[in-house]
Amino acid sequence: MLGAAPRLALLTLAVTGCSSVEKFRETPDTTPQRPTAVMEVKVVNNGIKGLVPFEGTTRTWTRADMQRENETVKGTGTFTRFIVGTTEDAKIARLDRKLVWTLDPKAKTYTECPLKGCAVPVAEKAQEKKPEEAPKAAAQPGEAQCKLKIASSAFSVKQSGEKKSINGFDAEQYQVAWLVTLTDPAARKTSSTLVVNVWTTPYTQPLKEAMAIEQSYAKNLAANMLAAAANTSQKKVVPEDAQRMIEGYMARYMTAADRAAFLKAGKELDKIKGYPVLTELTWSLAGEACAAKEEAKADSSESGSSMPSSVSGAMSSVASWFTKKKTDEKAKEIADAAILSFTVEVKSHQIDPVNDSMFVPPKNYALANPK
Repeated sequence: MLGAAPRLALLTLAVTGCSSVEKFRETPDTTPQRPTAVMEVKVVNNGIKGLVPFEGTTRTWTRADMQRENETVKGTGTFTRFIVGTTEDAKIARLDRKLVWTLDPKAKTYTECPLKGCAVPVAEKAQEKKPEEAPKAAAQPGEAQCKLKIASSAFSVKQSGEKKSINGFDAEQYQVAWLVTLTDPAARKTSSTLVVNVWTTPYTQPLKEAMAIEQSYAKNLAANMLAAAANTSQKKVVPEDAQRMIEGYMARYMTAADRAAFLKAGKELDKIKGYPVLTELTWSLAGEACAAKEEAKADSSESGSSMPSSVSGAMSSVASWFTKKKTDEKAKEIADAAILSFTVEVKSHQIDPVNDSMFVPPKNYALANPK
């Protein structure tokens, strides 16, 4: 049995421990809760030819006159995960106060700027300005002389009939195939194949209500910035970030006008019904256009002979994607040769009651740019 002194010591420790737990317990959030559009989206990007692959998650909380966006990004490549690591940031836009707070969760600090951004000091402007005489980056051998032209283009969409539940959304699949044949001045060909699996869900009333709040915010933001509101009704099948990567990669080979036409889908997109909750994109290039002579010689026997040279030939190739017997083989073939794969997945999108405190910097954060 324990003596009186040991029992007293244990009792004191227990009471002290309880006090410590109580001391460090979070203070309840008593700020009002209001209906807020809440969305979480995950992006997986393997990078062009595996360069700087990453995964990112973006969470947004939106009301008609304010929005908070939290973003977490982590490198996933052998080296990128160590070099890039994991970064977190958050931004709060308050249209009612006409300012933006940018939060640094690691440093527990924030900056405060007008909606249009803080003024850049004159000294920093001078450092950022590039000297006019600065030489341009040297072009690769043959790069300046070789430009690609679009010889044929075919785009097709088909409803596969496949259905499944994705993060609670009842989704159905659309298969998109996009084949562009490119030629260089020497009449050598390269085939660009873009395959996109789009899973969509019907526009339910809760989803419509969440999107209506986000549209109101977009219009109010545009009014504050004196800019046109984004047209969210325009159908897109290629995520904007993926499109920028593809166009950037092709910039040295194509003119701006040809790049603009390169990913132009047309009315085929009208076949896709519903709200996209999962988009899986794979892009590959095969051929010898703008390749060095030794590369062209090695590739000609493999890729040049099977490339379509007309629109009808391209359409025939696209149609083959939708032959059930060939789909899996073709998908594996493209995946193995892909230079980019990109996935966008909507984890959640709904209206939730959210505390007002979500739209102000935490009390323990310090202002990093005091006036």
